[in-house]
Amino acid sequence: MKNLPKIYQNQITKNIKNNKTVYRFKNEDTTNPPLKEKSKSIKDTLDEIFNGIGYAYNIPVMIKTSTKTYDTTLVARTENNIVTIDNELISIKEINSIEIKKDR
Repeated sequence: MKNLPKIYQNQITKNIKNNKTVYRFKNEDTTNPPLKEKSKSIKDTLDEIFNGIGYAYNIPVMIKTSTKTYDTTLVARTENNIVTIDNELISIKEINSIEIKKDR
């Protein structure tokens, strides 16, 4: 076999402490209940749906009005109305609550 030249190896002169430093805080309670999320306004929830990542019609929502409850997805929004995938026009003023369903 031929004698091949050696590969350059840089000398490590500093002390390496990867992930060896651990911090503990005294009297920290790790069993705190999760903070409740502030209730969002209807406009904030609609902004989250339409301005978020992805398409609005892929996000299932539960809309409650004074007359009916809708379990649908949203397609479009204007200043005063929203349109569902079922081609229903809902006035934003009539909406009592809107909730993004977590079972996507």
